[in-house]
Amino acid sequence: MVMATPAFESIRRGYPRAEIVCGLRPWLRSLLDGSGFFDRFIETPRAGGLGGLCKQVKELRREDFDLAIILPNSFETGLVPFLARIPVRVGYRQGRPLLMNVGLRAQRLRRLFGRRGPRRVPEPMPLYYARLLKLLELPELRDRGTLTVTDEERSFIDVWARDRGIGPDDKLLLLNAGASYGASKLWEEDRFAAVARHFADAHGMVPVFLAGPNEVDMVDRIATAAGAIAAINPVLPVHTLKALVERAQLMITTDAGPRHVAVAMGVPVVCLMGPNDPRYTNYGLDRQIVIQKAELECVPCQKKQCPLGHRQCMTTIMVDEVVVAGEQLLDQV
Repeated sequence: MVMATPAFESIRRGYPRAEIVCGLRPWLRSLLDGSGFFDRFIETPRAGGLGGLCKQVKELRREDFDLAIILPNSFETGLVPFLARIPVRVGYRQGRPLLMNVGLRAQRLRRLFGRRGPRRVPEPMPLYYARLLKLLELPELRDRGTLTVTDEERSFIDVWARDRGIGPDDKLLLLNAGASYGASKLWEEDRFAAVARHFADAHGMVPVFLAGPNEVDMVDRIATAAGAIAAINPVLPVHTLKALVERAQLMITTDAGPRHVAVAMGVPVVCLMGPNDPRYTNYGLDRQIVIQKAELECVPCQKKQCPLGHRQCMTTIMVDEVVVAGEQLLDQV
């Protein structure tokens, strides 16, 4: 979602007097607190069957919207506004040509039922959205996401950090070892711990490992091995991540959501890119270093689990490579 924030900003600038309503997954809602992009929100969880679909359609019909801009490519996200009879529906048409009456068709890279490689020509998602919004003659998009930290979020993190012995002048190293996408994106636990120890010893940084709800045990193991702080017990609410990232000097992460929060906040990032095609996320690269073993024949496979069972795209990334990249970014600060 963070990669869509340039599009959100452009829509607001293009329609300054309109009531603009955002439909999104409930757990993402709070990331947009303070942004001012939208007048209000509608929660749109996965329909989960005919009953859920009918409920969403009825809700949208009651709203009597004039225009729907559908950024996701899924059939479901196009079907709901179509059935809700929203008169103008703007979105990409591949896989749902009858549902969009204003839109583009992304350049196809392989056939619909082909097994290898991406279906469309990969490009950074902010640029992908920008092409669509040009149909509406909206203002030019920024080249990276933008997030706003509220005073309430800062106060929460100030207390959270103080309770864990983190001072206001401490240099924070944030590490994200998890990847909700799938196990194919995970790096070796002992290597994450070694990287954390290096920057603590060499620069006096305070390493903090981020965690999602399903990553608590893994993050606890790594943080314990590294002598670092684990953001668990409780896991930080997603919106407070903005305020924590704002205080950081560097983030080292898998190709996951915290990476995009850091880019939006202007924090340098070392991204360990495994099975995914980096062309979807190659934006804001002036403060990012992406490490990927692109020479491997199987990269990128875009698979959640390694189909070959060896995960070499991640296991061949060495500690020294990550340390050198992090040092390079710190030298630029």
